[in-house]
Amino acid sequence: MLRLAFVLAILAGPALAQTYRAPRTVDGRPDLQGAWTNETLTRFERAPELGERLAMTEAEVAAIERPDVWRKIMRVGGQPRTSLLTTRDGRVPPLKAGASPDPRYFTLKPGEAVTDNVETQLIDDRCILPIANNAGPVLLPLTGNSNYQIVQDGEYVALVSEMIHDVRVIRMGAVHRTDGIRPYLGDSIGRWEGETLVVETTNFPILQAFRGSWINLKVTERFTRVAKDRLSYRFTVEDPTLWDAPWGGEYEMAAIKGPLDEYACAEGEVSKYHMLDAARAAERGDLK
Repeated sequence: MLRLAFVLAILAGPALAQTYRAPRTVDGRPDLQGAWTNETLTRFERAPELGERLAMTEAEVAAIERPDVWRKIMRVGGQPRTSLLTTRDGRVPPLKAGASPDPRYFTLKPGEAVTDNVETQLIDDRCILPIANNAGPVLLPLTGNSNYQIVQDGEYVALVSEMIHDVRVIRMGAVHRTDGIRPYLGDSIGRWEGETLVVETTNFPILQAFRGSWINLKVTERFTRVAKDRLSYRFTVEDPTLWDAPWGGEYEMAAIKGPLDEYACAEGEVSKYHMLDAARAAERGDLK
């Protein structure tokens, strides 16, 4: 019975999407445009003690949510979720036998620090991309500035992340590039399947490794407007060299009042100089 309930819960999200028809753009496509947020109290991975439970009880929700905190437990089709992942145990699957994570851009040696070099600093400190995959794909929530704006026309869909103000341009009806270039945010192409915008991203750069994968990583995202103020987001992660099968999850973004705030951060800004200068001063013992 537990497995049957799990399957029915997974199917509930896509089924709900069919009961609402989104407004249309000038070219007749579902209009996903606007400002959205995915901030939530729900964890990406499920707490181990919750086992295979996809949903929380209302009593459990009440024990976590507080009136003075606007972030809430994530609900999908009204159901309070225990995790954003929808794998059976709500966890990222282990790597397949004999597999190793893809190599990283750099590995700090004993005694080294990220402040030894500009290029070894964290990607968010360099103002290239936000931490924790917030700009995606996969789009993962933060506890602040986790807002997005979607803009559509007939050839492109632009997905703007508020944090660091990154823009992912999705080329509609296109094919993946074959020139070997791996741009930040990957190479995203899109298509429409009824009410759903399907976005497939490959060619990830080395600095955007996700759960140990970037060389053969493919992320498929599905955006469906399920209500005036709700946007269903489902994602699937694939890398046949690292996992035996695809895995993924889902959540619903909530509409917010736009426009997005300007996030004052740009690669090479003056704070970078000061961070490295402070590190050298600390090494000399000049900081008190």
